[in-house]
Parts: sequence; structure tokens; C-alpha cells
Amino acid sequence: KAGDLVAVQGLGGLGHLGVQFASKMGYRTVAISRGQDKEPLALKLGAARYLDTEKTNAAIELTKMGGASVILATAPNSKSMSELIDGLGVGGKLLVVGASADPITVTPIQLIGARRSIQGWPSGTAKDSEDTLNFCALTGIRPMVETFLLEQAAAAYDRMMSGKARFRVVLTIGG
Repeated sequence: KAGDLVAVQGLGGLGHLGVQFASKMGYRTVAISRGQDKEPLALKLGAARYLDTEKTNAAIELTKMGGASVILATAPNSKSMSELIDGLGVGGKLLVVGASADPITVTPIQLIGARRSIQGWPSGTAKDSEDTLNFCALTGIRPMVETFLLEQAAAAYDRMMSGKARFRVVLTIGG
């Protein structure tokens, strides 16, 4: 519900949107990523606080804030997801949307003691997409993109696969 603590792990293509959605929906939003250089962007996108995992233990900080109702895991880093479990509050949920083939490590005690859960979410329905676009139009949520001409598709793909792309890569037709 509005006012609950929601954390977004990762500030990439999904995470930068997750921060905007959580903030615009009225949640106390915390962005979690690596590197102090990402803090200004996280705050600009609507995060009330930024946690740099190179300098702080995000789970401990989330616990000090009362524990997260939801941690939206957008970066495909299972180790990072595993480290955040203890930052969930009572009844909190780790919602995994960043795909990784590596296992998430969690003990039953971490889940049972505080009624925590882990859930995956691949994507929504057509109605979910329509509702999402309407919400974006009403609230001003916008994706951040890098554009490439269609003729540069190979370079765009290489940039995306190298991890150097910021947010979303979009191909355009014509000048």
C-alpha cells in the first residue's frame, strides 16, 4: 500500500522504470545498485534514498528502515538477490524480474521467521500492458533510451550484450 517501503535492485533497463513506478505509486522508494555515481539519477527518478552496495550492506540498511514490503530484483545477479533477503520486512516479498541461471541462495529460516517469500514474474497480460501505458501517460513515466539507426543494429546489439548500453536500446528507421 502507499507509504510502504519498496526497494528496487538495479538501475538498468528495468530498474530505472521500477524506481519511477514505485515512486509514482506512492511507495517510499529505495534504489539499490553499485557505485556512488548512480545516486543522482536514482534520486532524479524518484528514489527517496540510494544504497550503494559497494559501500553499504543494503539488507541491513533496509532493516533499519523497517524492512521492505517488496524488493523488486531487476538486475540478473542472483548473488545480489540472495544478499537482499534479510532486508525484507515481515511478510515481505522478493519479486524477481531479472533473469539469471544462477541459484538464489536462501535458508528456510530466512523465509519462515518473517513470513517472507520469493516470486518470479516474467511479464504481464495485454491488459496489464494497457494499464501500464495509461499509468505512464498520466504520471509522466518515461523510459530512458539509446537510439541507433536500423543500419547500426549489429553495433546496437554488441553494445547491449557488452553491458555498456544505458537503459533501453531502440532501433530507428531513417534519419
